Amino acid sequence: MTTPLIDVPKRLFKIPVYLPSLQPKLTPRAIQRAEAQLGVKLPAAYLAALRVQNGGYLRLSDHPSDLAPVDCLAGIGPRFPSILEHDWEEVKAYMRENNIKKPRRLDDLVSFCGDGHYHFCFDYRKRGRESEPCITYIDVECFDVDKVLAPDFLTFLHQLRAEQEPAYGISTSQPIEAVAAALADASGCPLEDQGDQWYGYPTFHFDLPVADDKQGAWLTPNRVKRGFVRQEDPEYAKLTARMTGFALRYPEHADCDYFISTKVDTEAWRGFTRALSSLPYESRAIVLE
Repeated sequence: MTTPLIDVPKRLFKIPVYLPSLQPKLTPRAIQRAEAQLGVKLPAAYLAALRVQNGGYLRLSDHPSDLAPVDCLAGIGPRFPSILEHDWEEVKAYMRENNIKKPRRLDDLVSFCGDGHYHFCFDYRKRGRESEPCITYIDVECFDVDKVLAPDFLTFLHQLRAEQEPAYGISTSQPIEAVAAALADASGCPLEDQGDQWYGYPTFHFDLPVADDKQGAWLTPNRVKRGFVRQEDPEYAKLTARMTGFALRYPEHADCDYFISTKVDTEAWRGFTRALSSLPYESRAIVLE
């Protein structure tokens, strides 16, 4: 019997991949062991997503509920974040000590994303551990939210959107240092070279002129290493070899070599972008998402 194709959203995961969070390649044996350990049937859409990439940080991280960012997807394996690592013992002990009754039946919730204060969970409470779980968000800091967000994981995935940023795409074969210098000359805004350790690619930061405040903006490349690990990581040499070559962060903007972006479209941003007409490169207004 042929397994039906599951439509996992394209560009679900961030590029470059943060290699310390990437689990080993998913295998049938790993799935079998995970389900035995958790005592549940894992959603087919979740396993389909892990076959694309076994866990890691998400490009599609905004959910319409606006409760919290869905910043990562726990994979199956020994690395953090792993769906196998989490248990509710500390939370249940705190609930007992403080006579907190909800969320109920925590053992029937399996967290796939969260920061310890909140969790997005596979919720088996209504249908049982062998059935398709709905997706629920719970708060275990204030204990005031226990909310179903989607009837199943595939629906949840298709609800996710990327954070939107107003941007300009620049087309040039010049190195990023030359583009940063030209941008500083054209705008009068000095750019700070922040290196490549934070995100795995070179980043230049500058502040837009805003009265009594600051608005940050960034110059970044489109073509980057497929995966990255910070040099201070004890497994740097091993992890660097796991994923070689280059990829585009935004393949839908393949004609753009660099991006100048900010978080919010303001008058300061619009005034700044008017200065881009003097740059010796082709550029166009876009939205990064």
